[in-house]
Amino acid sequence: MIEYAVVRSRRKTIAIQISPAGNITVRCPARMSQREIRQFVESKAGWITAHLNRIAQEPVLPPFSESQLQEMVQWAKDTLPERVDFWAAKAGVTYRRITVRRQHTRWGSCSSKGSLSFNCLLALVPEEVLDYVIVHELCHRKQMNHSPAFWSEVARLLPEYPQAKAWLKEKGVSLISRLPEP
Repeated sequence: MIEYAVVRSRRKTIAIQISPAGNITVRCPARMSQREIRQFVESKAGWITAHLNRIAQEPVLPPFSESQLQEMVQWAKDTLPERVDFWAAKAGVTYRRITVRRQHTRWGSCSSKGSLSFNCLLALVPEEVLDYVIVHELCHRKQMNHSPAFWSEVARLLPEYPQAKAWLKEKGVSLISRLPEP
């Protein structure tokens, strides 16, 4: 039996989130039944087990210190505006502002009003991964979803984006796991 927490909201889809510590959260529409949730989790049992096994095999590294985090935030504040401007021009989009945060679940986000937020841990990723996260968020200025049209726009700007996306999936968890608990 897989143990998990349920978070209901106005979202339209169901998703499973596994924290770096191995805690499982199911995010689902407010009116979804417990039975539907349980069936979904059971259908993903193989994926969940594989993910938990991968987490268990990763070395446990100490949390980042406050001074390390401050350095990363400063690096991001100094570096991101120029990179975002470069990619925004290529994408043909504008944005409102950039903020840098210590995010435990996201590498970046884009609001419907065009505000961009980026994870300070981007200071530690390869340049092509940084560019992918920036392009991904800027493409939301054209498509506020992950539709085929959205991914087509990402591919137009960064044809090699799948490698960067895979890097985040494989190595990003170990970075995020080093953030101190909020």
